[in-house]
Amino acid sequence: MPRVFERTAKISVRGSSKRSLPARIRIYLREMFPPGAAAMGLLFFASAWWGIALLVREQPQPAPVSPAGPCAGAATVVLMLLLLRIMDELKDLQTDRRLFPDRPVPRGDVLVSDIRLLGVAAITVLFGLNLFVTGAVRMFLIIFGYSLLMHRYFFLRKYMARNILFALATHNPIFYLLFLYVLSVYRRAAAPELDLGIALLLGVVFLCFSLSWEISRKIRRPEEETAYQTYSMVLGFRRALAIPVMLGAVAVTILFCLYWELFSPGSIIVLLAALLMMAGVFLQAAKGRHPALGLRTVTELFIVTVQSLLIVEGWLKR
Repeated sequence: MPRVFERTAKISVRGSSKRSLPARIRIYLREMFPPGAAAMGLLFFASAWWGIALLVREQPQPAPVSPAGPCAGAATVVLMLLLLRIMDELKDLQTDRRLFPDRPVPRGDVLVSDIRLLGVAAITVLFGLNLFVTGAVRMFLIIFGYSLLMHRYFFLRKYMARNILFALATHNPIFYLLFLYVLSVYRRAAAPELDLGIALLLGVVFLCFSLSWEISRKIRRPEEETAYQTYSMVLGFRRALAIPVMLGAVAVTILFCLYWELFSPGSIIVLLAALLMMAGVFLQAAKGRHPALGLRTVTELFIVTVQSLLIVEGWLKR
């Protein structure tokens, strides 16, 4: 068993023994990693895959791609997101007990040993998929190693736990690494000769997505702030609001540079409309209004829209 699951903070549990292990796992997955989270992982993989495919459409057609590699790669992304969720749960048990007592583990409906076991199962499947199916072993090991460093706060826990910006800068690159993993799977399965420089630029779009989502979900109005550190607490409410919109604009600009001649006019219009929608909602919030859609929700809609466009355009022009 990896050492990452050997030492976790002690936490009291109540009522867990009344449920079976499968029931406790279902509770945890339903609340902390619901089907929507898995769908976002699949969307991440598919949009990265077809976005890369668009960039190499003019090269000679590769041999037919076996579905085993892409399917195993997509499963890897989903399981890595689950593993990251579990690692966060284990390293933040005491904080969750104090600030989020209604979550499954703090309230006693799920045991710490349950999520340890789920994490070990995820790791076992991940290694099996990448050792025997995808062939992207090196990139997978880099991602897995980085996730272990994240779990240990890069051995700077005392400083990082008090500095949300430092945590953001060190933790969010995992999503760029996940994009590089998709790129590695694609190169092995479909196009070993693709232009890496252009593909790496596409990865910045996915990094912008992850940063904007992470920031948007931790913005609160001054009167809503608690002991939980947020970006609005550190940066100020309006400054924090501006960052996700700026990141969205950077992502759209890169997409225009990469796909201006490839996207259909309708996709260009939808792309611009999605950015303007996001900017409009954040502007309403900055003016003190309460938009119908929350900041996290509108950011997710923007990301899903752009990723869906990459899939549709890549599929139609394959």
